[in-house]
Amino acid sequence: MNTTTTYRQKDSGWQIIVSWKDTSGHWHQKSKQGFARKADAKEYEAQLLKEIKNRPCPVDQALAGITLEKFCEIFLLSKQSITPNTKCNYTAAVRSLQDIAKKPVHTITYLDIQTAVSAWKIKPQTQKQYKTKLDVLFRAAVKPYGLIAANPMQDIEITKDRQKKERLTVSADQFRNMIAGSRMDAAVALAICYYTGLRRGELFGLTWEDISWTGQTVRINKQLDVYAGRITEPKSRNGFRTVPIPQPLLLMLRDYHRTAPLDMRRRLFPHPQGTLEKMRTALRAEDPAFTPHCLRHTYATTLLAKGIDIRTVAALMGDDTKTVIGTYVHYTDEMRAAAAEEIQKIFSNYF
Repeated sequence: MNTTTTYRQKDSGWQIIVSWKDTSGHWHQKSKQGFARKADAKEYEAQLLKEIKNRPCPVDQALAGITLEKFCEIFLLSKQSITPNTKCNYTAAVRSLQDIAKKPVHTITYLDIQTAVSAWKIKPQTQKQYKTKLDVLFRAAVKPYGLIAANPMQDIEITKDRQKKERLTVSADQFRNMIAGSRMDAAVALAICYYTGLRRGELFGLTWEDISWTGQTVRINKQLDVYAGRITEPKSRNGFRTVPIPQPLLLMLRDYHRTAPLDMRRRLFPHPQGTLEKMRTALRAEDPAFTPHCLRHTYATTLLAKGIDIRTVAALMGDDTKTVIGTYVHYTDEMRAAAAEEIQKIFSNYF
């Protein structure tokens, strides 16, 4: 790399300026001023040259000066395995930084990001998700893209969620009311979530070949993005699983199989968006705060309350034990009553 060094007097002192041309033919400068003598400025030249030599060099010179917004687009194009929902989360995380999103990546500092993050008016959980996505993005900018030397997200602090999030569960009576007041497709969809704990995408990815009538099980090996209409594999290896079908659900599925509309892809729910909206309507009729995911919470809590061990629950839900402990283990009135009864038995003879 060819460099040119210039010294000049400025503001009653000396300034050193090092100029160089990158591989794309663009000129750059790095300077330092405030030296009392020209000799002092010359001594500093070696340090400036070292900084220039260690300066990040983009793997593609076309990326030099690229904005964070544009870099995010390029990064996502290279990640074919990322789901549409996850891509939307990356884009939202970048946009949450507002004006910083339009700055060249190599000019963005820790202070820039921390200032923007401190101004966030979003839920702590969303802040945590955005921070994770931005961290991945800036780490990619360091390596393999070579846009920056260090990740400015490394020491970013966000609002800590000190409130324990309440996990809503659906009672047996509420579930029966939902089923009774729903169309057949929505009733079956609600029942599958209630009796098997499937995620929304897993539910709408089901085909009739996934149902074993003799084994009384449902096989989960794919998921559907309802709005993008895209089938993908489960999010993790744990997502591939086989879950038993309780007798009440098996009877509902048999009735539904006889009357369900024909679909070339053999999906249980040919019109997922419509079915999902009917599910939400039925859930909100019982409690405005209910969502389809509450049925998954209900499934996990019910199994744990009845003494099913955590590893088994994790396997049935396609999660790891850490997630089950941190997300789904919470006390319902039934669990409190059962715990109180057991505690009485355990300590009754201690006096």
